[in-house]
Amino acid sequence: MEERKMNGMDEGRLNYRLGLLSIITGIIVGIVVSGFRVAIPFIMHNVENVMAWGQTSIWHSIVFVLMFGLIGCFVAWTAKKEPMIGGSGIPQIAGKLSGKLDFSWASVLFYKLFGGLLAIGSGLTLGREGPSVQIGASIGQGVAEVTKTPAKSGKYLIVGAAGAGLATAFNAPVSGIIFCLEELLKKVTRRGFLSATLTIITATVVSILLIGDEAAISVPAALRVEVATYPYLLLLGVLLGLSGVLFNKVIMWSKAIYCKWTAPTFWKMVLPFVLTAIVLLMDARLIGSGEQLILLPFLDNPSVMTLVYLFISKMVLLGVAFGSGIPGGIFFPLLSLGALVGNIYASGLHALGLVDAYTIIVFTVIAMSAHFAAIVRAPLTGIFLILEMTGGSIQYLLPIAIVTYIAYFIAEICHSKPVYESLLGLMVKA
Repeated sequence: MEERKMNGMDEGRLNYRLGLLSIITGIIVGIVVSGFRVAIPFIMHNVENVMAWGQTSIWHSIVFVLMFGLIGCFVAWTAKKEPMIGGSGIPQIAGKLSGKLDFSWASVLFYKLFGGLLAIGSGLTLGREGPSVQIGASIGQGVAEVTKTPAKSGKYLIVGAAGAGLATAFNAPVSGIIFCLEELLKKVTRRGFLSATLTIITATVVSILLIGDEAAISVPAALRVEVATYPYLLLLGVLLGLSGVLFNKVIMWSKAIYCKWTAPTFWKMVLPFVLTAIVLLMDARLIGSGEQLILLPFLDNPSVMTLVYLFISKMVLLGVAFGSGIPGGIFFPLLSLGALVGNIYASGLHALGLVDAYTIIVFTVIAMSAHFAAIVRAPLTGIFLILEMTGGSIQYLLPIAIVTYIAYFIAEICHSKPVYESLLGLMVKA
């Protein structure tokens, strides 16, 4: 009994060694993920220039498609060398922490960086955030193994580094901490919480020093939500819950389709690059994870039918890319699709004269949190993620929470499993 008591006391303390390793891990994650975050838009900018050139003639278009096919070959090669880099990487981390999966941290780190930069930077409908989480976790695992840290403390380093990857990718440290608690640290201990928090804060400080502290998406600092619009928020939550259920079904459908296809895995991963290249030549608005679609209400917002077209197109392109197993995440795509749902709904209300144009902006921002909660089933992470990444005010926390929890419960009522849980189940079965 005395031994158990002492273990419990130790578990409540963050010793100097674990604290130092948490700081070291945070520094490395901050440097690596900041570089990853900066490199992706740099690559995509060059791809956009080549894409504009490719639109000038049919021969240029053919060269552009062939170039994308070649990039696809390189990405497929990275996935063949290290199968555990496929997709976002978050299910792999959950599998590692639960003892269901194991992999080499060095191999995952190298090939995820290389494959992720090419896949996401080329403009496929994939996000950087999931890969940033896996890159962070692999660094945490590496520090734990190199320093021969005991298993339990090593787990804390992995969890903290994963949260630091998310925090650095979005410049959202609070969300990184909450993500660790909701998604990765199923059993919370004081030592685990302190270690993870120290890693996340350190990584965020390093990231701010390297690339600044601007919000991931620039929106007005204090969005106001009029009381008169609250009844409309209820239906918005229902719509986002249903959209989240659809999103998860599309992800699983795409996985099932690729699984049934008898072609070699290598060519399955090349196909999304070729198809995306053809689509981008026809409509450049569909490039990337969809960040530019979130900002539509702040610019020249298109018609409702155009918004519906963009929603369907991005959903299909996401399924085509993610279902193949290419290294890339769904975080930002699911946020952009949620924003489109909010935009469509609010634009429809505005066309009927029920709300003003400013409400379109508000509903677009709020919708991202609710869509995240319905899909990932981590409502607190979704709420604080949107507050942090948009530089938002705590004043509209209540309406965000209302819509987010409605969407969450709609997904629960529909018996839609959390997306990362479903993906981990597929990996374990394989």
